[in-house]
Amino acid sequence: MEKIQSHVIKDIWRVREGLLLEVHKFKSLGSCWISSKKSVKQIRGCKGLTELKEDYCDNYTKKTFPKGTLIYNTVPVEPEMNKDNFKFEIKSSGGSIFGKSAEEMRKILNDIVNAINTYE
Repeated sequence: MEKIQSHVIKDIWRVREGLLLEVHKFKSLGSCWISSKKSVKQIRGCKGLTELKEDYCDNYTKKTFPKGTLIYNTVPVEPEMNKDNFKFEIKSSGGSIFGKSAEEMRKILNDIVNAINTYE
């Protein structure tokens, strides 16, 4: 088990080949649709994360987001400081988790629990 991404917004752990644990460490500030890529810059280390280069007013919600606001996919976000509010997601590339024995399945589940426990 290894941490393959560490960022203030999101961590990703590889439990084993084809099985990931994602830790979402942000809170949403609403939603917006930014049509111009000139308004944002990519943030390294977190896929889908951009930062506003200038103030942005969403035409639909009429809400203004200041320069420097982080956008995760299409959602303005800010880092969540309260670890109790982190969200955990298990992703599998194969659609299911398969263990050849009960012991192997326990090891996989224990690895996931141990990774989650690092956030307590």
